[in-house]
Amino acid sequence: MTTIEIAIVMDHALFRQGLCKLLEERAELRIVGAGSTGAGTIDLVHRCLPDILLLDLQLNDMNGFDVLRRFPRGIKTKTIILAANIQKEDAVQAILLGACGILEKCATPETLFNSIRSVLNGEVWIKREIVKDLVGMLRGSRRSPAGSSDQFGLTSRELEIVHAVAQGLGNKEISAALGISLCTVKQYLTRVFVKLNVENRVELVLFTARHTLPAAPAPHSTANSLSSRD
Repeated sequence: MTTIEIAIVMDHALFRQGLCKLLEERAELRIVGAGSTGAGTIDLVHRCLPDILLLDLQLNDMNGFDVLRRFPRGIKTKTIILAANIQKEDAVQAILLGACGILEKCATPETLFNSIRSVLNGEVWIKREIVKDLVGMLRGSRRSPAGSSDQFGLTSRELEIVHAVAQGLGNKEISAALGISLCTVKQYLTRVFVKLNVENRVELVLFTARHTLPAAPAPHSTANSLSSRD
């Protein structure tokens, strides 16, 4: 079993210590660093090189947005923002600044574990309506004319995958909707990332918002609509 290394930056000591204790109960998780200030977060990440950073949205010295703005490009650590209450516009801003997940502090432990695993697998953990808000917010004048020459080298199946990601579907949901295996979904995503020169799902969503892609072809399966993530 591969160990997932986690760093935690939370304002309140009681919550931070409780979170550390909760995560350490899982054999596959290991806490490699903890802090309480935004100013020390970048140093903490550089020093500990965690797989996942759990970051409080509100810290004493700055907010989570300011911390994300200071992250140098290229850091492999994936950030999940934790907040007592977060508005849609704040969630969209966090994703635009590089966060890979948004989670309310009232979420269940199992939801937290699921979000960590999903983000580590390259997914974005946010409510589906926030993905739609993100795409709608970024659609603007920088569009390319639609047409067969504008598929960016994507096959019909790859276009289906891209549109599914833009709708906020996770890999398992895409697998069920398209009637293909989870492994196949991941292989398609890898090829899509290379063709569109993006590194992750967040950048893929941004790409779809800034370009007009051809409509996805009719689905190959008759799967019903899928429920949103809590």
